[in-house]
Amino acid sequence: MDYPAPVARLIDELRKLPGVGPKSAQRIAFHLLRGSPEEAARLSEAVGTLLDGIRTCASCHSITDQE
Repeated sequence: MDYPAPVARLIDELRKLPGVGPKSAQRIAFHLLRGSPEEAARLSEAVGTLLDGIRTCASCHSITDQE
């Protein structure tokens, strides 16, 4: 099925996540389409800032935002 370009792009990006196949990517995309702009903005901001300040702990090698 041909989706509008922004929807197709979202589905393609979601498919790159581990364990997310084509059907799951479509379900997630359509779930997001039913949400509010505020919900989408919060999700976008959370993903966009994920790597800011996150590092690997030198002693235990877990992820952390602390020194």
